[in-house]
Amino acid sequence: MNAITAKAIIYYTLIIIAMAVFAQIAAAGDIIKLEAKSYGVFTQLNQLKPGDTEGHTLASYEARGAGAGSNGEFTFFNLGTSDLVNGNGSHHGYLQTTDKDGDVYFSKWQGMVTTTTSPEGRPIMKFGGTWSLTRGNGKYENATGDGTYKGWFIGQGIYTNIVEGEITLK
Repeated sequence: MNAITAKAIIYYTLIIIAMAVFAQIAAAGDIIKLEAKSYGVFTQLNQLKPGDTEGHTLASYEARGAGAGSNGEFTFFNLGTSDLVNGNGSHHGYLQTTDKDGDVYFSKWQGMVTTTTSPEGRPIMKFGGTWSLTRGNGKYENATGDGTYKGWFIGQGIYTNIVEGEITLK
């Protein structure tokens, strides 16, 4: 193969790669099919026991984490509350997600927490529910979206989460 042919192959290969990368950039009117997995760590946890029922706990918490999925890599900041009796009940909160480009969207979430016991006697805490986009900036300005989430704790104050849904850019 001569030098001109090799250069042409490299040139056209780079063009094809660039086209593939730019084709992934979301534009107004695009629908982003969101499928992502993340890991979060509680950075603050405040618990209160109302005393009305055995095992009743109210909690507020802050968590930070990161993940990746169909929309690329992202980081998040999560504020939530829960109202649990023996590890079962409701939770809700707000999430700020920053994508790989620095654009941010905010969402509101709500769902249920369930706690069971493993054969070894350890608690297994799972959660799931729905989310909806409330606002954003950059490419997420005036976007709409919603979906579902499910997750579980993998250690003390450490959890993993799977999110699915759609975001429509305006």
